Amino acid sequence: MPVTGIRRGWLLAFGLAAAGLLQGPAMGQDAPSVVKIVQSEGRWQLLRNGKPYFIKGVNGSGRLDLLVQSGGNSIRAGGQALDRAQQLGLTVLAGLRMGNPRQGFDYNNAELVAAQLESARQTVLRYKDHPALLMWALGNEMEVFATPQQRALVYKAVNEMAVAIKRIDPNHPVITVVGDNFRWMLREVNDLCPALDAVGLNAYVDMLTLPADVKRQGWTRPYVVTEFGPHGHWQVSKTAWDVPIEETSSEKAEFYIKAYRRAVAGQPQCLGSYAFLWGSKQEKTHTWYGMFLPDGSPTGAIDAMTYLWSGRWPANRSPVIGPGKIKLMYQDVEEVDLPDIPAGTRLLCEVDASDPEGGPLTIKWDLRKDVADNPSAGGDREEASPPIEGAVVSSEGKRATIAPPLAPGHYRIFVYVYDSQGAAATANLPIRVRN
Repeated sequence: MPVTGIRRGWLLAFGLAAAGLLQGPAMGQDAPSVVKIVQSEGRWQLLRNGKPYFIKGVNGSGRLDLLVQSGGNSIRAGGQALDRAQQLGLTVLAGLRMGNPRQGFDYNNAELVAAQLESARQTVLRYKDHPALLMWALGNEMEVFATPQQRALVYKAVNEMAVAIKRIDPNHPVITVVGDNFRWMLREVNDLCPALDAVGLNAYVDMLTLPADVKRQGWTRPYVVTEFGPHGHWQVSKTAWDVPIEETSSEKAEFYIKAYRRAVAGQPQCLGSYAFLWGSKQEKTHTWYGMFLPDGSPTGAIDAMTYLWSGRWPANRSPVIGPGKIKLMYQDVEEVDLPDIPAGTRLLCEVDASDPEGGPLTIKWDLRKDVADNPSAGGDREEASPPIEGAVVSSEGKRATIAPPLAPGHYRIFVYVYDSQGAAATANLPIRVRN
């Protein structure tokens, strides 16, 4: 079959990776790490250079100095992050790219499968002796929207890649990463991937039932929570016009603690976890998953992880959004439910916010076109929705006046609350403008 279209793109990417042209800097000069998974007295444990090692990690490779200060010890990232991690005493769960059927990768195409395997082999050869390397992670959520037949081919390729990597590098465990579909298909991974040392589980609200779900699926090997964070956008209530309702940053921080205690701390099969996301990104909104705001301000999620990792709260904690969240009034009527408003209406907005240390707050507002009903999945790239110019008519203290566009449609009001040291909290409220 001729190599055309998407197949050519994948082959080019894998070819460049295999040639070393898409990879990061060379490894550091310290001795290579040796990482093993052992079982003792009914518990699984990582041994790094002979010493017990529990993963206190995040997804992302920026602001690593703050991660160290917060008590973290590992990141989930690409090989290019190994040198910086080593400088700071961190380890890396290094990702190896595998194609996703939902994005067009065809696991029936032997040429493509061979190319991605060779790319992985070359990356392993390049980085296997790096002292900051902890484990290898094969792909990410390849099962999303895949048919049973596609999944069988995916996990056949995963197992073949695991076998090949362990021949080259016997000193670092190999896992693959599965989304919250693990609740019903982890048994497939167990049956089709005997070469894996453990499995990576991405879980959000499912953190609350994760240990029981793993047991029910018959998985007896260890696991790493490779992503966890707030309730996912597919797991929350929706408005009458079918857009998801986002938690406040303070509600998210509380859930990080609850989830960690339920699925990570004290669990005999768990080797540790990676919180999501040590940075910011556009996914349904620009504030949903980031532990930082897009301007780099840390939120309460970082406070929560600092407490979980170190047993202490940071000296300065982020502002808090209270149970009142964002209150709206228009035409002198206080709105309790999510508003469905007539065009041309001005909204008086008030945020319930406070500073744990009692300091002054700076509050900013904006209004954006709501794109949270887009169909993307699995963290695929989304276009951000910029603020609408002129929508914020005035702002003083905890209140603002906002004038939505006259055009009917879905919009979302955002508020950002900052303390004097740059820590932040955020909340948003979807609205619908009608004729």
